[in-house]
Amino acid sequence: MNTATWVLDVAPEITVTEVADRQSWDALFAFAPDPHFTQAWCYGEGKRAEGWQVERLLFNDEDGIAALCQLLVKHPFGARVTRIDRGPVFLREHPSPELQLAVFQALRRRWRFGWRGLLLMAPSLPANAASASLLRAAGFWCRRETGWHSSYLDLALPLDQLHRRLAPHWRTRIRRAEKLEVGLRLRRDPAGIDWLLERHVENMHVKGFIGPSPEFVRAMYDASPKDFWLLQAMTGGEPEAALLVGRFGQHAETFIGWTSDTGRRAAAGNFLLWNAVIEMQRAGCRTLDLGGVPADAGQGQFKRGMRGAEYELAGEWLAF
Repeated sequence: MNTATWVLDVAPEITVTEVADRQSWDALFAFAPDPHFTQAWCYGEGKRAEGWQVERLLFNDEDGIAALCQLLVKHPFGARVTRIDRGPVFLREHPSPELQLAVFQALRRRWRFGWRGLLLMAPSLPANAASASLLRAAGFWCRRETGWHSSYLDLALPLDQLHRRLAPHWRTRIRRAEKLEVGLRLRRDPAGIDWLLERHVENMHVKGFIGPSPEFVRAMYDASPKDFWLLQAMTGGEPEAALLVGRFGQHAETFIGWTSDTGRRAAAGNFLLWNAVIEMQRAGCRTLDLGGVPADAGQGQFKRGMRGAEYELAGEWLAF
């Protein structure tokens, strides 16, 4: 029997409602077993500062709210384009394929006959044949097979166990930073965010890459200042490296990093990422996502030294 056909026969009925109440959204999001930072309320507010409209949906079945999804909408050249990044977020542990299909079908129905324009989606499903079959059964077309690739650390584990899991060269570099008396300074204030963004903009210019815009980061921070930690590595009384970490629900994700030449020689990047593990565990987070694992040998190899659990999501899909 064809799996996709069988799932279609038993998919439950789903109703979709819009939500504009942050308190309700945050309360649901906080208990999602596998959320993503791009679906957090503050992320949407950051995107609003870049000119996106934000829509937030709840998907309900006979047992209550099954999933939520944040959508970003723009109208380039008069056309409506909607973007979903790492969503929907399911609220039940191990949602069945039937429930997953029903939610994606409900999404697809909202774009039937093109009356809502184009929907571009990077779904929160693992990259495998079952996810591809499910998405095609729901009426989506694959735009790109490669998707978000990252790694996360289980903060329920004791710190000494997490430390033992680090690659040997990672432990060596942390010891090097400690031997050089690299210090840690935590900042939660707006001036600290501005300080980091100045270096972030310069870093993008010098290294020729496009990262999060200052407008986006400031608006995101303003929407949830209590959910961001700026970690600075101090050498000789000056910050020579920094890492911005955001909390979403019971999880956290690294977001922006910067390191000077002095900080690099002092292994400040390793020092900060390890201290992010300590601080996010102290804050009560269940996991720390490393914010993407690039394919290149530099950053990819650096993050793999943390030896977290790697995962990849199911590419880019579209509907209209």
